[in-house]
Amino acid sequence: MQIICLMILLLLELAKGDSDVDVLLELKKGIQKDPSGKVFVSWNSSSLASDGCPQNWYGISCSEGSVTSITLNDLGLVGEFDFPAIAGLKMLQNLSVSNNQLTGSITEQVGSIGTLEVLDVSRNLFNGSLPSELTNLTNLVLLNLSSNSFEDTVPSSFGNLEQLMYLDLQSNGFTGDVMDLLSQLGSVVYVDLSSNRFNGSLDLGLGNLSFVSAIQHLNISHNSLAGELFSHDGMPYFDSLEVFDASNNQFVGNVPSFNFMVSLQILRLGSNHLSGSLPEALLQESSMVLSELDLSLNQLEGNLNSETKVPAIIAYFYYNQNLQKRNARDPKYFTKYSTKCLTWA
Repeated sequence: MQIICLMILLLLELAKGDSDVDVLLELKKGIQKDPSGKVFVSWNSSSLASDGCPQNWYGISCSEGSVTSITLNDLGLVGEFDFPAIAGLKMLQNLSVSNNQLTGSITEQVGSIGTLEVLDVSRNLFNGSLPSELTNLTNLVLLNLSSNSFEDTVPSSFGNLEQLMYLDLQSNGFTGDVMDLLSQLGSVVYVDLSSNRFNGSLDLGLGNLSFVSAIQHLNISHNSLAGELFSHDGMPYFDSLEVFDASNNQFVGNVPSFNFMVSLQILRLGSNHLSGSLPEALLQESSMVLSELDLSLNQLEGNLNSETKVPAIIAYFYYNQNLQKRNARDPKYFTKYSTKCLTWA
């Protein structure tokens, strides 16, 4: 009978799995260098509260024995981050390890942390492709994977992340048609896809109407996007867009008027293959509240009306005159203005 009882107790312990403290200690094993010593010193198995929570462990928040937050930003940590172990933290809401030198790949196990709301692993040395299970994190509000070495296409089920408001994938090696991703996004307010290898055209008319209405910051610069801007059905009605950066791509055609973007403050279209003349509606005082406009390194031509008024808050305006006749790389052909009235140099 005693043997049977012991076996039952053993099975119950195995069913429970590792405690949250065990998971954290497993993470600690992967850290090779901790310049500040904050993790090495404070993450001590003897420092526990009565409910089993880590007590005074740096960067750790815990409630009733369950770890709810890990924040280890800007510590200069070096080592391999154990993503499979993280899946053992079933009540984790925040995982932020930005600006370290951590390596590893996001594994499918991460998709089982249904409580996760913030995932920020930016500015590290992570690599590999994103598992499709990542889109099981339906409570995710912020996803920041920027400045790593992730690659391949983004999972096709990104539309599952209905709570997502902030998406930053900049400075990686992601590939694929940009609209395969943008068309899935809902009420996201911040999207940065810059400095990747996305291709295709920008046809937001094919996208989600809630995305067009909600987006405030959209950066798709430094990719391989081509075609005309908003070629499908003209300019969508961006109700909230404040920053639009499509510079350093291969867009062609005329510059859209952007006259329905009443909140637009920063517009960057430099280093493309845009041609034709500048739409004067773009500079009408009543149309928007522009503070920066960059159209440099294109093939634009023509003259602006000398009476064209530029809102006083415009700080910079760059325009290359007829680059077919002038050296586009010569700085002397760039003109910076900070005046209320814009005239040609």
